[in-house]
Amino acid sequence: MTAADELRPLLFGNVPIDGWPAGDDATAEPWSTFVRARRHLANGDLDLAIRDWGRISMFDMFEPRHRLQAWTFLRANGIQPDESIACTVLGVVAELAIGGAHDVLATYADGSIRYLNHGGSALVVDSARYDLVLGASALLAVGQELADDLGPWAGPELPTLDPGESRFTLLTPGGPVIGQGPDAALSADPMAQPLYAAVTSLLLALLEEGPPTA
Repeated sequence: MTAADELRPLLFGNVPIDGWPAGDDATAEPWSTFVRARRHLANGDLDLAIRDWGRISMFDMFEPRHRLQAWTFLRANGIQPDESIACTVLGVVAELAIGGAHDVLATYADGSIRYLNHGGSALVVDSARYDLVLGASALLAVGQELADDLGPWAGPELPTLDPGESRFTLLTPGGPVIGQGPDAALSADPMAQPLYAAVTSLLLALLEEGPPTA
């Protein structure tokens, strides 16, 4: 399994509850709270589990993927975010068709970035240069404009992404907002063009950091 294969399932804030974290011995926050909530749920104490996930979801000092995971678990147990925050974009994942595979660029509200090359290598940036922070902010802003116009994906899982198709996934507390289709058609869509431009700009700046690692 390549580095890209390992990282890709972790980008969307929708890892199953038994996989975030994978074990039960976490001591650092918010991992330990996720473990405690999972134990509460297994013991039938749903209210306590919801309370723990709610704390994580609203604490903006936690990494956005943690907050998205908490909202995934909350929604799965009947708790929806307030309308005032439901469409707030905490991350954008762009999966762009490259031949029969995909390049993936993900960025989050804390400025962190993940780039997964179609060849299997990956580049992780958690402490970014100023120009990368600006590029990430610009991509999130474009994503926010689109999320304000579209509703979240209604299905329990993201649709299959076939070769030749590209997809933008806007990650919000209310669920993922997606735009997907054949790359040529999607790139020609006026609503998607600003996203393509922001992704290209950020990717060019990112690759100045150095090549992805295997």
